[in-house]
Amino acid sequence: MTALRSYLLDTLQRVVDGGDVDPDELSATVPKPLELSSVEQSAWQQLSQWADDADIRQKDAPYASFKRERMEHYIAVLKHGL
Repeated sequence: MTALRSYLLDTLQRVVDGGDVDPDELSATVPKPLELSSVEQSAWQQLSQWADDADIRQKDAPYASFKRERMEHYIAVLKHGL
């Protein structure tokens, strides 16, 4: 497993567990997301959207729940190739 995939998995899990991701951290750790595999790019995109959507999540709890479920999906995909 690559270091970037491990970072994506750890960060996805952090969000699922109720944490957050800082957009600066994400861009510093993954400066070239287009060089990721397609599934890693999708996971990165979910994290990027999460980082950008704090204002939406504050007003829309179902949206936040939906996004966390998507993170769980990408954890499974990154771990098991589903």
